[in-house]
Amino acid sequence: MEEKGFFQTRAGRLTIAFCIIMVAFALMLNGLRLNNDILCLVGFLLTAGALLYSPMEGHLYARLKKIER
Repeated sequence: MEEKGFFQTRAGRLTIAFCIIMVAFALMLNGLRLNNDILCLVGFLLTAGALLYSPMEGHLYARLKKIER
């Protein structure tokens, strides 16, 4: 059995998603402080993508793996 690194496990990938959310939060705060709509939008898109990662992986990826078998 091959050992996986931490970031190759589900917990590791969710940790990466959490870090992306924290960076996006900082971008949105700076965008609000600087009155920059682009930074706010980028932060929002990063947050939305990171939050949608888990359901996408859990449902769609599992469904695609079933189809391949």
